[in-house]
Amino acid sequence: MNEPNRTKAPATRPFGRLQLPRPAVEQLANGIELYIIDKGDQEVCRIDLLFDGGRCPARTPAIADLTGPMMRRGIPGYDADRIAELLDYYGAWMQTGTTMHFSTLSVFSLNRNLCHVLPLVTDIINKPLFPTDDLDLLRQQRIDQLRINRTKVRFVAGELFNQSVFGKAHPYARTIEADDLAAISSNDLQEYHRAYYLGTRIRAIVSGRITDEVADAVRRFLDSITCHDMHHDLPAIPLQPEKEHFAATDMPNTLQTGIRMGMPVAGCYHADFPFMSMANLILGGYFGSRLMKNIREEKGYTYGISSHIISLRNSAYFTIMTETGTEYTQPLIEETRREMQILCEEEVPTDELETARNYMQGQRARTLDSPFSMGDYYLSSMISGTPFDYFEREDEAIRHATAADIQRAARLYLHPDKLYIALAGDRTKGGF
Repeated sequence: MNEPNRTKAPATRPFGRLQLPRPAVEQLANGIELYIIDKGDQEVCRIDLLFDGGRCPARTPAIADLTGPMMRRGIPGYDADRIAELLDYYGAWMQTGTTMHFSTLSVFSLNRNLCHVLPLVTDIINKPLFPTDDLDLLRQQRIDQLRINRTKVRFVAGELFNQSVFGKAHPYARTIEADDLAAISSNDLQEYHRAYYLGTRIRAIVSGRITDEVADAVRRFLDSITCHDMHHDLPAIPLQPEKEHFAATDMPNTLQTGIRMGMPVAGCYHADFPFMSMANLILGGYFGSRLMKNIREEKGYTYGISSHIISLRNSAYFTIMTETGTEYTQPLIEETRREMQILCEEEVPTDELETARNYMQGQRARTLDSPFSMGDYYLSSMISGTPFDYFEREDEAIRHATAADIQRAARLYLHPDKLYIALAGDRTKGGF
């Protein structure tokens, strides 16, 4: 056997075309849409349920946030401890989540124990009791966490940024207050659950080693969900950015300033979205980005800085997030603007573009690693409203993107003159 030459780097080659397998799609008798991704070789599966609703239609976002975790706090015959014991005994795991427009419930299970796990999950979805004692405890935990968060400059800057970019009256900009949490009752959760878990559009993704037996068990489980005919077709609400592009909250005696910058951008349906994503990556989307090299490594203004493009159901926005020592607030903002200006005015060098291209393709290739990562992609696509064919369209754009494409997208969407800036910290020491 020949020993490898460890003094010489192995040869590399560019990615070829990446294609994401499409799930099989079924429409069940009760209206639930089922997406099946049978790609695993281990006898395990995951079921993701997506319920239309989320924070936007709730009286306060806190109701939507509490309903999911409270569903597993009690069902007829079982309290929260017993539910947790049974899931643990069968090697299963469950989590819930909430976004602006959706609620999610995910279950991991060994295939051989699916027949024991799914009846329990059925009752959690159909018959949650929302016990008062458990609600009191969870509500107080959330109030305590909120009070802690309101002392953090990053959290306060984030709330301020949302109000500026989305508009203070927009549902996306609503905040959760301690009084909102304290006023929530079990009846509030029951009403929200009936309207936005059982009375709405439900989509299910099952991924893993999906045998015929597993698929049949999942179909029976979904058929047992007691859906009714209340469907919610919420109208799109365009973003309503504030006229003022600067906002700040004074938090005296804090040692750092929380900084959020960004602006609304084109959504995932736009042909420029892949090029805009590449421009974002080069600017601040990974550890080797320009912002990290300049502001973290060269200037030492922050431990970390990153930029992101967040695709929402009806829109998208670009954001930069960081914290810095109070005395570096203005220099950091100036350097960020300068890096954005350079991205708009100068074409990206060939080697930097190739690095970004390879990084993006490597990240996308991870989507193909397992059935669960594929399930993650499709679930995220449903939440953000991204069309299923975007994976292939993005692949084509990344492989053929030129420096001119990146520069044009930066000029159109990431120009520093369009920045909204939100700061939270000691205004006197930070000079803002």
